Amino acid sequence: MQSGEGGQDSKNFVDELFCAYLKYAKSLNLKSELLSKSEGHIIVKFCGKKAGMAFKHESGKHCCQRVPVTESKGRRHTSIISVAVLPIKSHDDKPLIDTDLTVTTQGGHGPGGQHQNATDSAVRMIHKPTRLSVFINGKSQHANKREARKILTARVNSFYHQQQDDAYNSHRKKQMNGGGRGDKVRTYNFISGIVKDHNLRTKTGNIEGVMRGKFQLILV
Repeated sequence: MQSGEGGQDSKNFVDELFCAYLKYAKSLNLKSELLSKSEGHIIVKFCGKKAGMAFKHESGKHCCQRVPVTESKGRRHTSIISVAVLPIKSHDDKPLIDTDLTVTTQGGHGPGGQHQNATDSAVRMIHKPTRLSVFINGKSQHANKREARKILTARVNSFYHQQQDDAYNSHRKKQMNGGGRGDKVRTYNFISGIVKDHNLRTKTGNIEGVMRGKFQLILV
């Protein structure tokens, strides 16, 4: 959750919507964990079988319309916050599949290019899907294969983790998409008491209930 247009009231609304989400999650028996919190920025994790379904309509820009308590002249303000909903990244290492590997052996060489032994002890192992490879030039072919597989496993997993991180960050950036008013997901009008969901095309006149975590009023 990230504050955007609207200054201090936008930051305040981040805190208020966060509290509403906590109550909503509790009503669904979801576990919550605050991962990071600073002024106008909150990262929270919700865990449970229904977590993804519960928050699938929350990503995007949320618009808050009201007269802030700090407004001395009684003028209505519009504040925007952005919400991104993303699955938790899993960086579990996976073993390599034999059919994805090409293993070749050749005679080992010592310093200066001298022939190390008469057997094909040196091992080159290639991971075909990523084209990553490892070359091990020890005295024991079996030991070289074990070491090559160990190193290649680490490299391949690192490669896939980086791809996952890039896709995750790209998806997050697309959801946040700045802090302006375009492409609103939901409007909370505290003056009229109406909450309107622009994607679902639903609305409720019970804004107090929504801010107490009863998002079922709008998620019809």
